[in-house]
Amino acid sequence: MKVLSGSQMRKIEAAAVEEMGIPTILMMENAAIGVMKHCLAFLGTKTNPKVMIAAGAGSNGGDGLALARQLHLRGIDLGVIFVGDMSEVRGDALLNLEIAGKLGIPIKTIPLGDNLLDVPYTIETCDLVVDALLGTGLNRAVEGSYEYIIDMINGYAKHVISVDIPSGIHADTGQVMGTAVKANQTVTLGCPKTGLMIHPGAAYAGEVLVAEISLPHSLLTKTDVETFAFTDDEIPALLPNRDSRSHKGSFGRVYAFAGSSAMPGAAAIASAAAYKSGAGLVYACAAPDVTQTIQRFTPEVIACLLLSRGDSYPRKNLDAILEKITPADVVFIGPGLGRGPGVSESVMYLLENVNARLVIDADAINAVAENVNILKNLKHSSVITPHPGEMSRLTGLPVQEILQNTMSVAAEFAREFEVTTVLKDARTIVASPSGHTYINTTGCSALAKGGSGDALTGLIAGLAAQGMDTFNAAALGTYIHGKAGEQAAGTLSHYGVMASDVVAQIPDVLARYEKYKKKGCQS
Repeated sequence: MKVLSGSQMRKIEAAAVEEMGIPTILMMENAAIGVMKHCLAFLGTKTNPKVMIAAGAGSNGGDGLALARQLHLRGIDLGVIFVGDMSEVRGDALLNLEIAGKLGIPIKTIPLGDNLLDVPYTIETCDLVVDALLGTGLNRAVEGSYEYIIDMINGYAKHVISVDIPSGIHADTGQVMGTAVKANQTVTLGCPKTGLMIHPGAAYAGEVLVAEISLPHSLLTKTDVETFAFTDDEIPALLPNRDSRSHKGSFGRVYAFAGSSAMPGAAAIASAAAYKSGAGLVYACAAPDVTQTIQRFTPEVIACLLLSRGDSYPRKNLDAILEKITPADVVFIGPGLGRGPGVSESVMYLLENVNARLVIDADAINAVAENVNILKNLKHSSVITPHPGEMSRLTGLPVQEILQNTMSVAAEFAREFEVTTVLKDARTIVASPSGHTYINTTGCSALAKGGSGDALTGLIAGLAAQGMDTFNAAALGTYIHGKAGEQAAGTLSHYGVMASDVVAQIPDVLARYEKYKKKGCQS
């Protein structure tokens, strides 16, 4: 599913008019019908439901006024609060405003700067409030009557549906422009907007639903869109193929350099996730006490013993292991290695000499932060999986700046260092060196536990070992990891999920999509 910026969406709409002859009034009408369907679905069997539509002077307000007509013609008791100066309404929005007046739809106006004391009561007595105040063109702070109405909606509305994007959210960055509507649902038009998919905008959007407005598919394919998110029905086709005539070597070999005496569980969780994602063989390169823990957790993991000196490994021992792992399809480095003396030296040596694709995580990232340019010398396309704190160490940027610009930070890092970058957050961003960006929409607070990142590392490595390219393995792995977390939370609560519970859910999540892959149909 493509995700568009506000400017990209406006270009597509302009092309629909100029190249295809589709009138803007038709797109506005289709938008209103699409939003109406979701409004009626929410109202359901409510007796004598009451709706209030908050409309602004722009095209977003025009969508709201067209919606008012559609609901009015279906017998819904509704009113409109119009915010702004009616003399500034133009084009299609003006036509819908005039029609609404002729139909006798009650319209209460709030000129900029005025506050009406009965607005809270009006909002509070409605079953549904529709936000059609400000659309995707917003580029400055919300103020005046718009700010007042947004505050009233947030304070008094029982249920809010926003049209296209919650008013006050920047369509490209997801930033709150002073204040913003907190919607229960957002019916976005044509395609999802970037600001709906990343935080903080995602937290204001609620459930995101897409309404078609009759934009030709050819216009979407012609537009240079490099950002996307997965939907459930896209996943079956993305899963690695599993030929019936195959053996364990057919599905890849994953080697792990992970774990330490203090944190053997990290290696165990990551290794198990690699197996449960479908990898044929998983080898743990670690000290004997670590491999013992790993094999108690997953006895199928094959031990490649490393003699350790504290938390580091003698060069001679690493060289011997490197000779053995030449058949590796993927190597992951970092989970649970610790930050003791010599760890960075061992990690750097591995990064320079491993002749396979890498997944770099956790303590290996801390080592890379000491000389980030080493990423430019990796032998194969690889993945790095920092959380915001680790990304701060890699880039020198403050964590808060990273959190406010996750997409641009991940994209720039991926481009500069030529490594697929998985910037972990509530909405994880996966960026490729070529400029493609994936926004993950799965997961929940249950994943905010120690070991969750280790599970993701193993999952990505396992998918890549089965032949997926690193970017798609990282994107799909992040999606499945989030689904496994959601599923575990459904049984164990958002409080009680452990990383091992997430790993245990991976096969069940994959089985659901595999069923549809085998049938050759969508889920």
